[in-house]
Amino acid sequence: MPQRKIILGMILIFLVLMLSSILLAQMQEYKDYTVIRGDTLWDISKKELENPFSWPKVWKENPGITNPDKIYPGQKIKIPLYLLQKEITLPEIPEVKKSEKLEKKEEPKKEIAKRIEPPKKEYIVDKDILIASGYITDSVQSVGSVVDSPSGRSILGKGDYAYIKTYKPTKVGEKFYVIRSAGKVTHPKSGLVLGYLIEVLGIAEVVGQDDGETKIKITASYSDISPGSLLDSYSEVELHYRPETPRKPSINGYVVATKGLRILNGMWDIVYIDKGSKEGLKVGDLFATTIQGKHGAVNSEIQVINLKESTATAIIRKSSDIVTKGDEVISLK
Repeated sequence: MPQRKIILGMILIFLVLMLSSILLAQMQEYKDYTVIRGDTLWDISKKELENPFSWPKVWKENPGITNPDKIYPGQKIKIPLYLLQKEITLPEIPEVKKSEKLEKKEEPKKEIAKRIEPPKKEYIVDKDILIASGYITDSVQSVGSVVDSPSGRSILGKGDYAYIKTYKPTKVGEKFYVIRSAGKVTHPKSGLVLGYLIEVLGIAEVVGQDDGETKIKITASYSDISPGSLLDSYSEVELHYRPETPRKPSINGYVVATKGLRILNGMWDIVYIDKGSKEGLKVGDLFATTIQGKHGAVNSEIQVINLKESTATAIIRKSSDIVTKGDEVISLK
């Protein structure tokens, strides 16, 4: 027994030293990245860290970047690789032989029936992607706006504080979506106005009063937040499980806008189409899109993640070519 305790103690000390060195290395681990044409912190975070919502942390590690929307080809930035989750494999504890005097005759092992777990269900998209995807609405609705920040900074992110003005009294703990309008959405074929594209920038929570001003803390950020950003009432989003056999409705339409009004879009980007719940669409439906002017060649597979009456938000699941506004939406064969 004393020998076993000594060995276990030595192993414990070794593990503590090893974990400490690994954690220290992670805290100091960075990668230099050279910005290329078309890069954004969102894209870089998705490519290097496999999580686009890590862009505020990348920004904070690079104080030389005053505006996250303004990075330039050839610019060097630091990528904090400690944001990547790493697995640590612990060494196995060696078996200590028992003394012949203490050794007991082992009883035959009884077979235990294994429980078969049902396959784990996955959501179509996670909560952050669903909220950040935005939507098209008939008119821009708001319950207030961000007016200033204690730090005086014009660009805010997760963990920052700000002051707001609202049309109705607020209480501590009340939440808001922080939004902005990207402008009117017109149909690429008819030219008719379909509504306004709303970008959800983040989530804020009231923390109290500061010299008579309502103070909030930004608890989640999906894009830069600045004074002038609007507030909308908060409600929990409904997450949908990914259907085992998605529907493929026979409906034709068009991509009428893209997230951030980007011209070039590919896999995992967000698009908006001119068909919604009134046409019978459901969350989880799959469609194909076709390239304009190229004999109807299919360039992507999209899946509906959010519905309005006349429009829908969709994520690009697969892409063989760029997707842009005006591409036709067709039934997926």
